[in-house]
Amino acid sequence: MKRVLIIGGSDVGITAGLRICELDSEADVSVLSGNTYPNFSICGIPFFLGGEIADYQDLAHRTADEIRASGLKLYLGAEVRTIDPKARKVVFIDSEGEKTSLGYDKLVIGTGGKSALPNIPGLDLPGVFTLRWINEARRIDRFIKETAPREAVIVGGGYIGLEMTEALIRRGIKVKLLEFLDQILPTVDKEFAEIVRTGLENRGAEIFTRNKVERISEKADGLEVLTGNGKAFAAEMILVATGAVPESSLGQSIGVEIGVKGTLKVNRKMETNIEDVYAGGDCVESLHAITKQPVYIALGTTAHKHGRIIGENICGLESKYPGTLGTQSLKLFDMVIARTGLNDREAAEAGFEPYTHSFETWDHKQYYPPAHKLNIRFTADKNTQRLLGCQIIGPLQAEVSKRIDIIAVALQQGLGVSEFVMLDLSYTPPLSSPWDPVQMAAAAWLNVNSGKS
Repeated sequence: MKRVLIIGGSDVGITAGLRICELDSEADVSVLSGNTYPNFSICGIPFFLGGEIADYQDLAHRTADEIRASGLKLYLGAEVRTIDPKARKVVFIDSEGEKTSLGYDKLVIGTGGKSALPNIPGLDLPGVFTLRWINEARRIDRFIKETAPREAVIVGGGYIGLEMTEALIRRGIKVKLLEFLDQILPTVDKEFAEIVRTGLENRGAEIFTRNKVERISEKADGLEVLTGNGKAFAAEMILVATGAVPESSLGQSIGVEIGVKGTLKVNRKMETNIEDVYAGGDCVESLHAITKQPVYIALGTTAHKHGRIIGENICGLESKYPGTLGTQSLKLFDMVIARTGLNDREAAEAGFEPYTHSFETWDHKQYYPPAHKLNIRFTADKNTQRLLGCQIIGPLQAEVSKRIDIIAVALQQGLGVSEFVMLDLSYTPPLSSPWDPVQMAAAAWLNVNSGKS
């Protein structure tokens, strides 16, 4: 009987464990979860805090009882102290405070990531929050209910910062968003970032770019954020959302090789350099599907794939991770922003000769109301016409995510622009056109670069 021990009860750990149980009913699979919220949707937290989801419990992909019923031994609130790869044993403190140990034949490290915190004083003050896990979300929710803050400052203009801007506005809180770069949402081109900025400002947000936070102070009537250019922002609550870093210390402690940005280094089978030790999710590096270089892109979709591949390889299959494209969608009120692959700058840095063409069109036939405008930025290599990436922005009703997924599939298959134009995509007037908008954008790219459609 194969003994599998999994450290981490989120996407990687549960996915790997369930896949092992599907393939090997005799396997003995134990999962050590550092908190009491296993298999919860972290990506759903902003929608809970914004009131769109009434109960945080609804964010559970599966309950603890359902996980155990699937065949996994689940240890909640387990704090791992040491791993001994020679003895193949893990020592942890259980939920009762007792020191416990478990042996293993195969070990999976799925310790995820943690909030990246700027080196500034005041992060520990009451009313200052970070947000990554369910317990942090519950603390924020209680704080809002108990203190009814009127003004909040959000530090960081990435995905979480923007989603939480919407969430707090929905709760009736005035939001000032501070970003030290010259644009919010740095994963898209500045042209699109400005559209997003305008959309949020129209909803009441105040956004300040080029503002690096120097310190957070406590005042008689609340909190104050001071920036490097001398500005002061008053607030009754502050959320620091400045990104994530890998939680790789446990793997490092047993000699797992380090990859990019402090991640654990793995091969395409998700194996580390330590025999019979696998790792996946936000604590590891990933292969980029286009550049074939290691990258750190922390996404739930990637973590689920890592977990499935780990589970299959532990059960004797030969599964390999094909690579990430960083495909992402973001909903802000009634606006959706999506991206996949490389933008113009990233493509140039990777050695391509990119050209990015901006294109605007209707999401479906305009005679069928209501039709909505889509903005598409289509990137491909000028010399080879290889498709490299795409960004799309439009209203929620315009199936933006569906269309970025079409691009992602084409990128995964290495299609050229001409091949992409000829894909057999669906058409009906209420939903699209004979040429889908993403194909129109590709044809427009060809017109500019070759004079042919």
